[in-house]
Amino acid sequence: DDLQALLRRRFPTLESSKATAGHWARTWAAAALAASCWFGWLRFDPLAVALLPVAQWLLAAHTVHEATHGALSSDPRVNFWAQFTAHPLFFNVFVWVPQHLVSHHQHTNDPARDVDLHHFAPARLARAQQKPVSAAPPQTAFNHAWTFLWKGCLTTVGTCFLQPMRTLLDKPTPTFDENLTPVPSAVSKRTLALSMVPSFIVLLYPPLALAASAAHVPVAAFLAAWLWPWVGASLIWTVMTQTSHVQRSTQPEDADGECWTARQIGTSLDYSTGDPLVTALTAGLNAQGLHHAMPSVASCHFPELYEEYAAICRKHGVEPRTSRNIGTASREMVEWLFDVNSGAEAESNELVEQAI
Repeated sequence: DDLQALLRRRFPTLESSKATAGHWARTWAAAALAASCWFGWLRFDPLAVALLPVAQWLLAAHTVHEATHGALSSDPRVNFWAQFTAHPLFFNVFVWVPQHLVSHHQHTNDPARDVDLHHFAPARLARAQQKPVSAAPPQTAFNHAWTFLWKGCLTTVGTCFLQPMRTLLDKPTPTFDENLTPVPSAVSKRTLALSMVPSFIVLLYPPLALAASAAHVPVAAFLAAWLWPWVGASLIWTVMTQTSHVQRSTQPEDADGECWTARQIGTSLDYSTGDPLVTALTAGLNAQGLHHAMPSVASCHFPELYEEYAAICRKHGVEPRTSRNIGTASREMVEWLFDVNSGAEAESNELVEQAI
């Protein structure tokens, strides 16, 4: 009730909670930068290739996350088309919508219901997740945090290709009996296949250009244009998205007996919350608890809302999980991953389960 009162007071109209003029100005500037980098990528310009993942992220950060939550604009048509700035490098929108809005936002950090916890399998991202299977003694077992780290360099290959292809080919998710990342039933396979065309163009253009080119372009330039957009986008995507939930402090103790909103806040990590620049660069993911509690509000409003939001949380006994900045949050994430995937941690959890 207190959070709703805050929203009514700060945003008297629906439009006032959406993107501001400043947010739209930054969006168009990011779009221009991204377009410039894509044109340079077609010519294998080294600077354009190097900047491409960052430029595309800046555009997506100002559009796609807001749009999928209906937070960018009060016009649903704007939100629908703005979602596709996630293409071709970050994820397929039709796959993203059910797994993010339905699975992740409803059941954050619940291994039985949050699909996001299984993208880096067999690495564990949550304490309640099934421990890695290993015949080796706990002290010598392979730590699957390393699996997370190498998969983190290729996450967008999965979100742009592997996940939608499972729907197209009617294949289950590996190690599961069904496809955990389906598309909405209203999306036909033809529409899904068409949505993948831009990603396939980015994947196939450099090797085809290398095979057909008579120009004197170094092979290294072709390789950079082929590999770096995916690796660069994956690194950005992994750091931006995983630091907000894969933390020691965001593990729920009782998923059934807790207030839903309190659980959303308790399973999310915030950092640099009063900094408008960080908020713009991270798509508002730096105020993840606020976003999960009030997902229909555009992120450009987060810095001015955060202190009052946090005070309401504390008034009701809910302490927002915080870190100083994205650097400390990332370090804490990696430390937690190595702990939760260690043999000792797995053995300790097994003993607890047996005792219960």
